[in-house]
Amino acid sequence: MANAVKWEFYLNGDSRNFRGYAEGRKNLYFDISGGIDHYNDCMNDDFRLSSVYFDDEDEPEVVWQIGYELASLYNGVSSILSKDSRKLELAELLHNGVRVGKTPKKNILALLGKPNISDSLYNQEFEKVKKLDVRFFMMNLATEREDAYLILKYFAVEASYINYYKTLETLEELSDKTGIAISVDKKLRKSFTNTANNFTLSGLDSRHGFKQALKENKTPSMKLSEAHLFIASIAKDYLNKLADGVINGIHNKSFKMD
Repeated sequence: MANAVKWEFYLNGDSRNFRGYAEGRKNLYFDISGGIDHYNDCMNDDFRLSSVYFDDEDEPEVVWQIGYELASLYNGVSSILSKDSRKLELAELLHNGVRVGKTPKKNILALLGKPNISDSLYNQEFEKVKKLDVRFFMMNLATEREDAYLILKYFAVEASYINYYKTLETLEELSDKTGIAISVDKKLRKSFTNTANNFTLSGLDSRHGFKQALKENKTPSMKLSEAHLFIASIAKDYLNKLADGVINGIHNKSFKMD
């Protein structure tokens, strides 16, 4: 028990990704370790998540909510990269090596903010995370930038025309507010909005309820999988430009909308 971490979660998810993270450099914000049975000297799928955001907390209920938030950001950026990515799930929470009860997820939207570490360590962590998996870099930005946060959060929720429409509207609004230009194909946008708004094309997932069609809809429809690719491409465009801007000092690492 002497070497037990104060707070850590057992994880379920893509063990191939987890193993790569565990074998790589430590990430203070989102550190995945494990995958080795030291007693039997073999690999296993026992992966754990720890974070600097847990360290100052004493109540398991709070740690659960922070854990849910980190998992959501990870799942959001993973979904942007691949629609079929397996979600990371928090299985159990350990406090100093002892299991504690699970707390239901609350509907909270709030930036995690700058962690309670020295400025020197904070800067070192940001320099290091630039060279790690792109998921960790985007998550790092999303702890302090509300635009990155909202984009990742939208992609963490259930795939649907309604949610993708919200994401599109958010991306366009963010582009206006931050000046980060996005490229949106007009024909694809029309096809997407036509499908998302039309009950005859998207059914109960339509933004509007049932209405009798008065004339034939000749605008091409868009499958949900195609809608994901369309919206994700816009998100990637925005996030890539944001990341370049932060790295090159054009955009601040912290950002909140008025």
